[in-house]
Amino acid sequence: MQKLTAVVVALAAAQAVAFSRVPMKMSVEMSKSVPFLKKQPKLDGSMAGDEGFDPLGLSNTFDINFLRQAEIKHGRVAMIACAGVFAQMLFHLPGEMHTESNPVDAFYKVGPNPLAQILIFCGALEVSLHKGKISYQDMDCSKPGDFDWDPANLKKTMNQEEMALKEIRNGRLAMIGIGGLIHQCFVSGTPVWFGN
Repeated sequence: MQKLTAVVVALAAAQAVAFSRVPMKMSVEMSKSVPFLKKQPKLDGSMAGDEGFDPLGLSNTFDINFLRQAEIKHGRVAMIACAGVFAQMLFHLPGEMHTESNPVDAFYKVGPNPLAQILIFCGALEVSLHKGKISYQDMDCSKPGDFDWDPANLKKTMNQEEMALKEIRNGRLAMIGIGGLIHQCFVSGTPVWFGN
């Protein structure tokens, strides 16, 4: 009887141990910005504004400096575009085609020739800034966003890390902002804040 009791107790203990929950350590580090996705290995926090946001894993496919160069460039263009939306509502060049205050309608009112001039100017500026190397394979992105152009000599007087963080955050905000401004003009059919 004692042997039977010992066998039953041993089997019960073995069954309890077999199905008990053993805490497991997670070996995958999760992203700060999207906590249900794993952190991408190249997003190590070394760049200004690196919050670990890369849900598509583009940093595993493309050079991280190329991606940062593109983000800075798009942010700068979006900041200028936001300022331009408000400026063209306040100031107009002489002539009938420059009287439109709604930026969406103004785009269609000026016609193709001025838009082609803008496109050619932007292309020439892009080629000159990158010294003719404008493809992914040969573009130099070792210092993203730095074109060695500092006419006001601000690099010596300002904290570069702080300014880089401000630029990337303001650029991200401007990219969202210009989308909102343009879509508000699409939906309402009026300029952003002055009405008709």
